[in-house]
Amino acid sequence: MSSEDQKKWNTRYADQRRTIPSPPQDLIDIIDALPTGKLLDIACGEGAVALFMAGRADYSVTALDISDVGLINLKRFAQEQSVKLATLCADLEDTASLSQLTDYDCITVFRYKPTAALVRYLVSALADNGRLIISTFNMRHHLECGFSARFCLADEEFVNVDSRVSLLKLISASASPYTDTYIFQKNTLD
Repeated sequence: MSSEDQKKWNTRYADQRRTIPSPPQDLIDIIDALPTGKLLDIACGEGAVALFMAGRADYSVTALDISDVGLINLKRFAQEQSVKLATLCADLEDTASLSQLTDYDCITVFRYKPTAALVRYLVSALADNGRLIISTFNMRHHLECGFSARFCLADEEFVNVDSRVSLLKLISASASPYTDTYIFQKNTLD
């Protein structure tokens, strides 16, 4: 595990006065595009997406993050909200540690910029017809808000990321926070 990344996020989440995070508006806007079933939330932090989805009927949620402190907070928030979910502490740069992740109906990645290699790995973890949702900051967010460009998506960065998925929709937010939201569906094998 990248110890520097883990330390950074553990420090951020160490404040005991943390509050339950709200789901991002981008998720609310596309909720009807998410299939029910087995859901994996990547780079979940303290669980803004995972908690919201676990609170809805017909979802079995696994939340994955590098920060064990963030996941401890997430478990506390889940208990406070009486929702059930599973957590997994893993480094997204070490795809070998993700090998047990398979057959998800939906995988979400919010407010985290995955590498193209990670996106391809996540496609492998989808069930046939499963959906991969990637929603994170774009370059307009960098230009308008000063957010680091290295964490922002280039225009249409993932449009042709993997031939095993079809891009159903690409939504670019017209107000801050400026994000791009990709909705992919895994092609079925004939």
